[in-house]
Amino acid sequence: MRLRSGTAVVLVLSLSAAMLGRIRHLACVRPLGGACELIVVRHGETEWNRALRVQGSTDIELNAKGRMQADRCAAALAKQLALDSRPKVVLSSELGRAAVTAASIALALSEGAGASTTVRQDPRLNEWDLGVLEGLQKEEAAKEHPEDWRLFSEHWSVPRVSPEVAATRIAGGESMREVRARAVAALEEACREARAEGMLVIAVTHGGVLGQLLQHTVEIGTVSADISTAPANACISRFLVTPDGRWEVTSWSEIDHLDGDAAPHTVNYNKVAS
Repeated sequence: MRLRSGTAVVLVLSLSAAMLGRIRHLACVRPLGGACELIVVRHGETEWNRALRVQGSTDIELNAKGRMQADRCAAALAKQLALDSRPKVVLSSELGRAAVTAASIALALSEGAGASTTVRQDPRLNEWDLGVLEGLQKEEAAKEHPEDWRLFSEHWSVPRVSPEVAATRIAGGESMREVRARAVAALEEACREARAEGMLVIAVTHGGVLGQLLQHTVEIGTVSADISTAPANACISRFLVTPDGRWEVTSWSEIDHLDGDAAPHTVNYNKVAS
């Protein structure tokens, strides 16, 4: 059954935008116009996440909670995806915190599917290189590199930034424009491959990359979800990507699968102790 957008509004008027995205998926509504469904997961928690220490391109492993979150995320995706729609490959950043999260998802998707799902790492999905900020706690970063800290902390997950801000590089690192260009290229390439096989794409990456995917979608595509929250550890976001490069975000930073001890911490980079 194909749900028209007007019909969906009447039937589920009281539901959140994120819930609408999940209903759209679970009802097996196929994307219109040959669009590829793209599921993007943020890695689980690390000790640096917990301490609000800037990671960026630094390779920090998951902590115990992060491994639990990865397993919960994997179980949720395995439950949601029919056996015949599970991809053969889960894409991942090269950084360990993402690769381990991706491995948990691949293992869960392999169970009962009759074939193994593997992990393919792509450096284009690595976190925003934050240069001089990496390794510093937020108070240290704000004091030692105030302009670079503002560039990161005020813009990493917002839906819109000016072209000038997007093009500004963190000292010793990357600009948002550079991160966006490489991540979008990697995922559109994956979608072209998946579309030919009638499959969806699952990719595990980082908060800064997710922020850039959101900015890309807001700028050139459609928003069909509540995008008011920053992407949490081990959250699930969903996009549609058409052959002509139009993006739609259908759900953003889902964390329903993370409860109890796996619940993500609330992050506030902008509040710095005086």
